[in-house]
Amino acid sequence: MKKNFTYALIFLLLCAVYSSSFAADEGLPLPLKSYHKRNTSVTEKWKEAGRGYFNPYEYKPPKVEGAGTDCLKCHKVLTPTVVKDWEDSKHFKKDVGCTNCHNDHSNLIMPTPDTCGKCHAARTMQHRGGKHGVGWKNVIAAGGKGGAAGRYLAQYSEMQEGGCGTCHSIETKCDSCHTRHAFKPKEAREPDACGTCHMGPDHAQIEYYESSKHGVIFKVEGKGFEDGGRAPTCVTCHMSGGNHDVSQGISIGGASQGKFIGQTNSGNSQRKNPNGISMNEITGEDFTRERDKMLRVCINCHSKRFAEHKLSIADGVKIASDAVAGEAIKEIVDLYNSGLLNPMPDDRPENPFAGFNLVLTSHQLYEQTSGIEALYFEMYKFDLVHAWKGAYHFSPDWTHWFGNAPMKLKLARIKDMANQLRRLNKLELKLNVKPEKVEFGE
Repeated sequence: MKKNFTYALIFLLLCAVYSSSFAADEGLPLPLKSYHKRNTSVTEKWKEAGRGYFNPYEYKPPKVEGAGTDCLKCHKVLTPTVVKDWEDSKHFKKDVGCTNCHNDHSNLIMPTPDTCGKCHAARTMQHRGGKHGVGWKNVIAAGGKGGAAGRYLAQYSEMQEGGCGTCHSIETKCDSCHTRHAFKPKEAREPDACGTCHMGPDHAQIEYYESSKHGVIFKVEGKGFEDGGRAPTCVTCHMSGGNHDVSQGISIGGASQGKFIGQTNSGNSQRKNPNGISMNEITGEDFTRERDKMLRVCINCHSKRFAEHKLSIADGVKIASDAVAGEAIKEIVDLYNSGLLNPMPDDRPENPFAGFNLVLTSHQLYEQTSGIEALYFEMYKFDLVHAWKGAYHFSPDWTHWFGNAPMKLKLARIKDMANQLRRLNKLELKLNVKPEKVEFGE
């Protein structure tokens, strides 16, 4: 009896310890019970650093009791690889130490381009003049609280950092390309350095390049034009001569949905082209100026006539593909005007950038939307981009079978879906049947 009592007591004590320790640890990443909320973190651990690691202007330094100004004393033990990388760098050789970039623990910072610009002023100015220099502004407003990108604002904090901010923070972080703390220029020149962000379904530049003849030669030789190889790499065409303005030489290509030739230059602002797609507007003079810059790169290896011909192929794919996407926009706008999208914008969580209006292309959401809009999102964000960016990177299969073909197949499906929605609406009106609405969580 006494033995049984002892076992029971031990069991109860173990249960108590287990339950109390479980209850005390509120930082566990427990499952969510419903669709996530926007602009909030889903884990407690994320809040400790917040946005500070991908937006250095919001960096929260850790509290380290007794930390002095001798960084190496601790960091040779705590982060020996970091110290070794720094000791192998040009910074070390030029006596650029920890406090030059980070200050000390009394005022610890994460470096920004302003920090780097104290020594690298020309490169910093070039960086800010190109598309990489507006990467952050295009995603969030000052303070990291959102304001410029609907898809970003629809996410929870961990996705905003892990899926958006890690790439789009390139405006505020030179180490997006120059890996800390070695900062070796050769690393930043490698196509793989660009591939961290320029890959995947919406901008597969690394895949386009690797499947092109340029990429094949680079893979065989193991070195690019800047290092004495035959093949151009990303920096050869987009950072010619080390210029950190990555927009140099880009005419109607470029970031996101590219550009179109109109009457004025919209700068970094977007306008709708004749097909209803939001993109930058440039003038004919802008096009000619930037095309000439790219041709000066091409003629290092090719004749001007050959280069002009190949680039004109990509121009043709770009403007023809935009027109195909425009046909789908017409169908969806007509359904919206007829009240036939299910759900209509007023009946679903609002687009955080534009409220309840119909939003296609630029700030269109891929979540909590109608089925036909979701299909169009895939068409314009993935297939359209593969068609023309694949062409500018000279990858025929990406241009055709990953771009042109799925675009046109989706246009057929969109027209068919639109036709079915119109026919269904006629039946519902005739039978006096109220349509059932698709519901989404907040």
